[in-house]
Amino acid sequence: MATVQLTSTDRNSVNGAILFQWDLGNADSGSSFNVPFSAEITAQITGTFGSATVVVEGSNDGTNWTTLTKKGGTSAASFTSAGLCTVNENPAYIRASTSGGTGSAIKVVVALHARYSKVNY
Repeated sequence: MATVQLTSTDRNSVNGAILFQWDLGNADSGSSFNVPFSAEITAQITGTFGSATVVVEGSNDGTNWTTLTKKGGTSAASFTSAGLCTVNENPAYIRASTSGGTGSAIKVVVALHARYSKVNY
């Protein structure tokens, strides 16, 4: 099990969205991304699954991770084949991880669209 670093774009490259990506293999966890504002979070999963399961996870402390749920319901943001979903939650940190699989090569791309800018309190 490896921790895979993410790649990201700046906010101005895709109409104000931040895109970040993990390229995951068998039983990998993506490094976490700190969500700095309230955002709409949409994940797209593609690639060769080799019987792997991919989940989109969130945490408010960066240590304890929970699988997020798909918007409009209570089903987990969990994939065994290519898919796309927006999640209900807006945690402080987000990552993707895989379990199982043989010869998996999975790309997870997450788009964050800010609902509002971070302001001083």
